[in-house]
Amino acid sequence: MLFHQKPFDFGFYSMYLVTTVPIFLFLSWLARVTETLVLNTIRKEQLEKQAVEAELSYLKSQINPHFLFNTLNNIHTLVYKQAPAAPEAVMQLASLMRYMIYESNAATVPLAREMDYLWDYVSLQQLRYRNSPVVDLRIVGETEACSIAPLLFIHLLENAYKHSPARLEPGDLKVRVEVKEDTLSFRVQNPIGKHSANPLEEPGGIGLPNVRKRLALLYPGQHTLTIQNTGETFTVQLTIQGLHLPAHERQAHLLHH
Repeated sequence: MLFHQKPFDFGFYSMYLVTTVPIFLFLSWLARVTETLVLNTIRKEQLEKQAVEAELSYLKSQINPHFLFNTLNNIHTLVYKQAPAAPEAVMQLASLMRYMIYESNAATVPLAREMDYLWDYVSLQQLRYRNSPVVDLRIVGETEACSIAPLLFIHLLENAYKHSPARLEPGDLKVRVEVKEDTLSFRVQNPIGKHSANPLEEPGGIGLPNVRKRLALLYPGQHTLTIQNTGETFTVQLTIQGLHLPAHERQAHLLHH
């Protein structure tokens, strides 16, 4: 049987090349553009994440020297008066610093551990007062089930001590911590001394501005911070929602904002 070879159809192949090559080139260009857009988006998100982490690290770095400076002033007073409680104060300060240096580096810590830190701070401050205890600290709810960014409350508690009268009666400082479902409520109230040596907002102070900036970065759209000054009492109310949000979802939330 003889086979006849089909003659080469130049016109057909020319038409085929004319129609397929532009499509191939267009798809190649589209792939490169898509790849560039994806890479740019990833780089932008990485830069935003790095910027947020850098600012948070800077804000947290302000806490340690600020806290240490204020606490050392208190311990200096105890040592100057040769108070028997001075050695105990140094040991409690060491415990607080251990938490701040080694445990608070995590993005979040158990809320119960953060509460223990506040209790330790209250115990250290109590050494300055004859009347005991000047702080009425109450915690309600399941703090073991929640995690939170570390060192959020210490500035608020420090300010309550700093701007109160020198002489405090038992229960004058009121601190309430309540966990209900996924919402944390932190409230601290202190009396204002008529002749207080410390204004409520120090020039160049880093206390409340630091707290506000950290909250804006850590819990955007999830928190409210209100301050009320009646002239006799100073009250700070902080509410944070969504405490049970998984870490990877909160990270995505940070990048989104």
